[in-house]
Amino acid sequence: MAELRQRCDLSAANWQAEYDIFSTMKLSLSTIIAVALSVGVVWAEGPVEKAKDVAEDTAETAKDVGHKVVKGTKKVVNKVVDAVTPDPDARRVDVTLSNYKIDMPTSLEPGKTAFVVKNAGDVKHNFVVRGKDGTHKFMVDLEPNQTKVLHVQLKRGTYTAYCPLDEHRKKGMETTLTVHS
Repeated sequence: MAELRQRCDLSAANWQAEYDIFSTMKLSLSTIIAVALSVGVVWAEGPVEKAKDVAEDTAETAKDVGHKVVKGTKKVVNKVVDAVTPDPDARRVDVTLSNYKIDMPTSLEPGKTAFVVKNAGDVKHNFVVRGKDGTHKFMVDLEPNQTKVLHVQLKRGTYTAYCPLDEHRKKGMETTLTVHS
């Protein structure tokens, strides 16, 4: 009986030791899980905060872009209003557009030039001046009886002036302009 009791005591002692180990492991596992969750929450807050910052920056940028667009639009509107009168420092050149004809001088001096273009025809027209320095034209077509001003810095060389609408150019609305000094 003493031997059975001794075995039971050993078995109970072993059980107690195993329970203590399991209990410690359980505590350690609980601690590991808690730390992992805490780190996960902190890590998750990082992208959330970053997303918030990005959203705020994007909203601020959109606001700035909106203000710049409004300012740019005002400048364009003012420029369109100015396009009906020649700049005081520009040389005035009168141009008349009629049905399939451009009436204008074909020889000019270099410098800032204000082409005062009148649509004397009964359909819409536009006016293009194309040379080695680029192409200049009205953004909006001229209605019949409308007059606009196109400012071009002319340089020595040859330019082509024409109406780009429909088949107008092929029907005769084209002329060569020579700029010399």
